[in-house]
Amino acid sequence: MRLEVGIIALLEQTLEITAEKRAQFEWLRNKPAPEYFGDLYDKIMELYGEFNGDWHGTVAKADGYLTPDAYFPEPYNFIFEFDELQHFTKYRELTFKYYSEKIPLAYETDKYMSFCKEYHEAALAKGPDRFRRRTSDFPYKNGRAAQRAFFDTFRDWLPPRHGLNPTIRLAEFEVKPILNGELTEDAAISYMKKLLCGRITDIL
Repeated sequence: MRLEVGIIALLEQTLEITAEKRAQFEWLRNKPAPEYFGDLYDKIMELYGEFNGDWHGTVAKADGYLTPDAYFPEPYNFIFEFDELQHFTKYRELTFKYYSEKIPLAYETDKYMSFCKEYHEAALAKGPDRFRRRTSDFPYKNGRAAQRAFFDTFRDWLPPRHGLNPTIRLAEFEVKPILNGELTEDAAISYMKKLLCGRITDIL
């Protein structure tokens, strides 16, 4: 079972609501578009340029949705992302240079940058070779990691612009006591509540 499945199920227990596992949003797609990014479009394209994106390859690839790990509907109204090791690369660290105070977040970027510094090499090495194959929009070695970081930025920046609360992110390193079985049932729920406390106003 994928790690995120168990964590999402625990969140459902904690919040006492069923999450949507295959939610799609018209504005959350696999290509940067000014109609969705608005005044953040220039900034996202600066990041795209720093990642050496191939615009011809980006335009040529099939349009698609970026499906979040889960969406928790009203009264919570937020996207949830469970970030496993492969998300914590130097590319993800670089994205935070482009974040601004006007983008509301529900996680600590300093903590995420620290994880990126610590786990970059291990993150690039995780998984089978197909997870590192070249992409049409970032067609170079480790381009898949750059693409993942680029799309994580979409999932942070866009939801608040389109009526959702800030994206809730949990890193696998934050929930180790749950993943290793140290905390279960009520203890795991209490731990999850502590992690969520303050991330979104009145979430609990």
